Amino acid sequence: MDSSVPTDEQGFRIRRDQPTRVEAFVDAAFAFAVTLLVVSVGHVPESTGELVQAMRGVPAFAASFLLIARFWRSHRQWSRRFGIEDDYSVRLSLLLVFVILVYVYPLRMVAGMAFASFSGGILAEHGGPAIASVADLRALYVTFSAGYGVTVIIFTLLYRHALHCASALELSAHERLHARLAIVRNLGFLTVAVTSLVLALTLPMSNDHPLLYALPGMAYVLIWPYSLWLRHRATRLSPMPGA
Repeated sequence: MDSSVPTDEQGFRIRRDQPTRVEAFVDAAFAFAVTLLVVSVGHVPESTGELVQAMRGVPAFAASFLLIARFWRSHRQWSRRFGIEDDYSVRLSLLLVFVILVYVYPLRMVAGMAFASFSGGILAEHGGPAIASVADLRALYVTFSAGYGVTVIIFTLLYRHALHCASALELSAHERLHARLAIVRNLGFLTVAVTSLVLALTLPMSNDHPLLYALPGMAYVLIWPYSLWLRHRATRLSPMPGA
């Protein structure tokens, strides 16, 4: 690869540096999703007590924001790397926007529930999410897993489409390998989401076994070691960017 051609941190040639109308729309939709997160916090505090109570929800907001920002960055990265804007990729991008805008709600509830639980209620904002029964908890986990799972499926399809266009895009061996690894990574994330969903539907949750309430959510911790392993594998397998 010509050393004068700009590349990203993984050695992908940057094929589109300026956003198109579709990318601008996706960016605006992600910004609106973050706005929905802010709106979900509630009214503007009017007293010190309300301010302190609202600040307890900041960690849950931060976790939700970071996940949405990660999805946005992944789409931006894909767009810069491949520069594809055909009918198929546009439909996938619009589907991603739709899913993210719906996914905001269970994401915020799960984050709020997690921080309230881990902190013993200290980081619970307005008493935390209203989970009145085991059925409510199962429904929340299932909705969250479905949203996360569909999102990573969309990214899997985007990278799969890029590989189908590999010849037209003149992808190097390095780029093809990392595109395949991106598919493997997202399929691994999908496996975690399905695992969480199955646990949510099958675990005998009861007051006698309180740990079982958290297991479907704790399944997502597996993403961290899996990502580290895949990054290590990519470092070992990847040829030089100019291959």
